[in-house]
Amino acid sequence: MHHLKVIFLPWWSRNPYQQLLVTHLQLLGIDVKTFSNNGKLFLTPEVIRWRPDIVHFHSLYPFYLSSNPLAFAIKLLAFFSQIIFLKLAGVRIVWTVHDLKNHENMQVRAERIYSIFLAIFADAIITHCVQAKQTVIKSFHIFNKDKVFVVSHPHYINYYENNIDRDTARKKLGITDANLIFLFLGLIRAYKGVPELINAFKQLKQDKVYLVIAGKASQELTQQIQQQVQDCHEIKFIPGFVADEQLQIYMNACDAIVLPYRDILTSGSVILAMSFGRACVAPRKGCISEVVGDLGGFLYNPEETDSLLYAMKDAIQHKSQLQQIGDRNRRVVEQWSWDSFARTTLQIYQHRVRSTSSLRSPLN
Repeated sequence: MHHLKVIFLPWWSRNPYQQLLVTHLQLLGIDVKTFSNNGKLFLTPEVIRWRPDIVHFHSLYPFYLSSNPLAFAIKLLAFFSQIIFLKLAGVRIVWTVHDLKNHENMQVRAERIYSIFLAIFADAIITHCVQAKQTVIKSFHIFNKDKVFVVSHPHYINYYENNIDRDTARKKLGITDANLIFLFLGLIRAYKGVPELINAFKQLKQDKVYLVIAGKASQELTQQIQQQVQDCHEIKFIPGFVADEQLQIYMNACDAIVLPYRDILTSGSVILAMSFGRACVAPRKGCISEVVGDLGGFLYNPEETDSLLYAMKDAIQHKSQLQQIGDRNRRVVEQWSWDSFARTTLQIYQHRVRSTSSLRSPLN
């Protein structure tokens, strides 16, 4: 029996999403390769010799981002040429759209050209919610809507250690008198709205309510945040990369996760928060509206003035229900397993990529 041969591009070395998907696809008999050649030509001699059936893209910007106009033009031509070569060689293309554009907002118009081009040539496009599917179809002018699939983003339950209790976690953070702790966790980038979060939190003026911000940021953004928080002892800023084994400390110390994104399509951070059984304060945008919903937290309209502030006030007023909301979130994401996700992905590969008559399904 011929095993499907799939290449993931680009490879996210620190993100468990691809690692878990690769592992579960391999358990179904799919031969998956990854290449750490982000930003370079992906049609290397090694790839050509291996003769993949499918090239599965997870983002595009590593293949085009460049501050040099000439380098950008060369990358653009190289990308188009490689895609056309793949199609002529009979290789199928799958694209999981995690974001509509790169988070640095670099060369957004040019990126749109890439995205529309790939959407035309892709045999299948995967999104993680109905809202994302509709947005992708509209943004990239996709006429064949049948090739766009919705598959729920799987959970991270049991991936990270989760055996520390709340009191111990709070002692480790040096916050033992808190009535409520809000948490922002993860890579801090401009689009995630952390400065706005700090400004909103300062207006709360609630006794024994804390905000913990933990994550790696650029030097410029780190300095900006440090200046913002220096006069507020209720905000604890812990800059730097958060190791996997430390993640449970922050998650179990807090009462609610705050995700003040300015712009978002799909959020793995929301899935992570729900996997730890936490209520979410987040904008009503992209998949968040669908995944969290009104029962999973406190959603706000980011276009409205002070809406984040009011959402946090609402969370404080419902403090006694936060654990119940978090428990509900965990039950919701428990349904979205990696095994189920891999099986559905395989079905998409088979349905859109190869004729069912020429491939015996491992699902049967």
